[in-house]
Amino acid sequence: MRLPRSGAADDGLNPQLRRIERSVEERLQRLSEDGELSGLPGEGMPFAPDQLAGDDERWAAFRIMKDNGILPAWATLRHEIDAEHALLRRRATAHERWLTSRAGLLRTLPADRIMDTARVTAREDARVRAELRAEVRRLNELVVRHNAIVPAERLVLPAFSPDRLVPDAARAPDP
Repeated sequence: MRLPRSGAADDGLNPQLRRIERSVEERLQRLSEDGELSGLPGEGMPFAPDQLAGDDERWAAFRIMKDNGILPAWATLRHEIDAEHALLRRRATAHERWLTSRAGLLRTLPADRIMDTARVTAREDARVRAELRAEVRRLNELVVRHNAIVPAERLVLPAFSPDRLVPDAARAPDP
């Protein structure tokens, strides 16, 4: 069995690299003939396609980044945006649950405490909503930075809406 060559011509390789390549190919050939390469995981299957395959500098840069676990700035920023958005969603969901429990509390309170409790609930709701809006503004600043550096239009993120974090239906009743 003859192993296929890498397809790269010897042109441009210095003599030392050609000797190394020949040595590696001869070693692989001997291992193959001795059956040392049989039964390995993935045997007979094609290599996974490399989207950046080629000999240009871009491919080399991306290969080095991939091999060393380095992400481009826009990808790192995307991870940060996703983490911040998940945190905001959890906080908004917790606030929505709190509002629902407060609405239930208001239905069970004696008449003399309903107005004060409703005011406290409305004040706390307004405070949390203002904080959420400020966090969404900061998150949207990250989105703008991300969108300015992404390499493809399909990677552009839409801005987040503070009004969609906590539905208005869950708002506390006005006093």
